[in-house]
Amino acid sequence: MYFDVNGKKVFATTGGKPFDNGLPCVIFLHGSGLDHTFWGLHSRFFAFRKYAVLAPDLPGHSHSEGPPLESIEEIGEWLNDVVETLDINNISVVAHSQGVLNTLEFVSRHPERIRSISLITSGLATPVNPALIEAAENKPEDAVAMMMGWGFGPAGHFHQGPIPGNSMIAGGRKVMLGNVPKELATDFRACDSYRNGKEAAARITGPIQVILAGQDRMAPKKATAELVKHLKNPEVTVIPESGHMLPLEAPNKCRDLLKYFIYTNNPAA
Repeated sequence: MYFDVNGKKVFATTGGKPFDNGLPCVIFLHGSGLDHTFWGLHSRFFAFRKYAVLAPDLPGHSHSEGPPLESIEEIGEWLNDVVETLDINNISVVAHSQGVLNTLEFVSRHPERIRSISLITSGLATPVNPALIEAAENKPEDAVAMMMGWGFGPAGHFHQGPIPGNSMIAGGRKVMLGNVPKELATDFRACDSYRNGKEAAARITGPIQVILAGQDRMAPKKATAELVKHLKNPEVTVIPESGHMLPLEAPNKCRDLLKYFIYTNNPAA
């Protein structure tokens, strides 16, 4: 669906059901250079189980009007504007990669409507190699190739996804090439300059779930350990065989973890 936030057109998928802000809501947040399609399987699962679902494209990404936002702090405030515009309550946030940083800012500043948060494959900070930022700006096909190579574990590289004949890498490449050079490079710079993770994490209370990947080459163990250390009593699960793109590589395991956590902390009628 399309709606306006601060005079700009925003697109979000609702999982195949009309959006109903009277239901408990699951908001899915994508990572750098990606969009709503990253959450296709998960958004439909919750939408058909009495949840409102919102998986927005960040400003400037895919179907949402630009320009892209230049800092994690700006995105956190924009997410609150989305929530206020649609008058959403009883929210479970599910976030991947850069989306985790966006969530830390959003939830730490505006906790009133939040019932649970699920943070997937990220640390408190995500410094980006300058060569990758330069490639995103000037050689975007090279940057996307690096992201796809580093981002996926064995399941992605050997086409072992849950959908027969579907290549996760080809799908990710298509989405990212639609968000270059400006969006991807802007996302990278926002991640690289973010310094407020420890303070934001320390302010978050309530149910927190962290899902990590044993084969993650983009959010290494040291970074994810820092995230876990600064959160209050998170439930932590590691999926050993998965890479950074865990919701795509291990969707069934990821879905089951999300299901039980959200059902428990933000139940639908």
